[in-house]
Amino acid sequence: MNGTLTTLPAPAAGPAPDTPRAAPRRIIVALVSTELLITFALATPIVATLGLKVNEIAPDRKEEVLALVMAVGAVAAFLLNPVFGHLSDRTRSRFGRRRPWILGGLAAGLPATAVMATATTSTQLIAGWLLAQAAYNAALAALSAVIADRVPPHQQATVSGLFGSAAFAGVVPGLVLVGLLPGNTTALFLIPAAAGVVGGALAWTLLREPPTPAAAPAAPVSVRTVLGSLLFDPRTAPAFAVVWSQRFLLQFANALIGTFGLYFLMSRLDMTTAQAAALLSATGLLSLAGNVVAAAVFGRLASRTGAYRAFIVGSGVLMTTAMVIKMVSASVWPVYLATVLAAIGLGAFYAVDLALVLRVMPQDGDSARYLGVFNIAKALPQTLAPLLAPLLLALGTDPVGASPEKNYFALFLGGALAALLATALTPLIRHPRLTRD
Repeated sequence: MNGTLTTLPAPAAGPAPDTPRAAPRRIIVALVSTELLITFALATPIVATLGLKVNEIAPDRKEEVLALVMAVGAVAAFLLNPVFGHLSDRTRSRFGRRRPWILGGLAAGLPATAVMATATTSTQLIAGWLLAQAAYNAALAALSAVIADRVPPHQQATVSGLFGSAAFAGVVPGLVLVGLLPGNTTALFLIPAAAGVVGGALAWTLLREPPTPAAAPAAPVSVRTVLGSLLFDPRTAPAFAVVWSQRFLLQFANALIGTFGLYFLMSRLDMTTAQAAALLSATGLLSLAGNVVAAAVFGRLASRTGAYRAFIVGSGVLMTTAMVIKMVSASVWPVYLATVLAAIGLGAFYAVDLALVLRVMPQDGDSARYLGVFNIAKALPQTLAPLLAPLLLALGTDPVGASPEKNYFALFLGGALAALLATALTPLIRHPRLTRD
């Protein structure tokens, strides 16, 4: 029997049907680069230039004026972030929902910073800082929502880790700039703000969005909806409420002990001001390096394993341990050890908790608004912790260290209990989109 054998062509190679698509690399580059430049613009005044400017304007009342400026900025940040997120969610334009707010916010930051750079009174400085907080929080609210909008769930922890690393690393250029131009406050204000504008242009170019379809009209915006954007109902989003509480508690613990870091070293280790400042600078750089590396590494590991809650527990344990070590330490090396543990724990936490909250927050199109509400849990403790810290320091005497007048044992015990409580809440995070742990 004779015949021919017909060979069918092989099917074209391609990804398996169930292979999840990754976010385009330009999206990740834009998110990381813009976050770094926003942090550079926003963090430099916080860590240096506001203090320098206050010293020029009101040298006799510098502590009082700086505290007022910082308090106004903190309140503005946690109120305005969800409001701008709410407005971004409802924006309909040919340029998309997010890009106009990112570029507009970063562009508005430059004239706001010019107000601070030219300030001759504390009122002018406060007004400029308030405008800057409004501008940069408009950009931050829209930028963080891009992760929810454009990054698929299987990749969100990796991108959140890189995003967190950029936020930590964004502090470094400001510190370097202060070292290069210590007496030029005008340049120290304007150079970071100009870098922020570059970040806005970069985001505009790389975060291209399709126009909003005419068939998808925006929900109406009113005074009621704007005020409502600051709140959420824990009964309808219990997992979101737990993750919010964890971030609040861990940030509260971190702010509680960070406010008096210099004075802790002087009291416990019997250091001079110069010695304590030098050690604080060294541990600050060490902490920053640990934050950056931990955020990037643990964000990627969380993406691979999907075990978000396990990483949250690990982070909480590390931060609690670090605070216990400082609670009983009276020499330099335990301080270094505690710094490393806390840096790894905090960096990992801020990488993973952003990816976690993207999984558990309500999926109703208001991603920027909910992320803004989530950021309140980071900003609010920075206002509350400095108010509570003096009360803890006044509780009896410190059983450890050279100077018993201020009870740093009680202060760090408070921080350790807050971190431990945050860790203990983890089993309450239950959601259908969390299946791996």
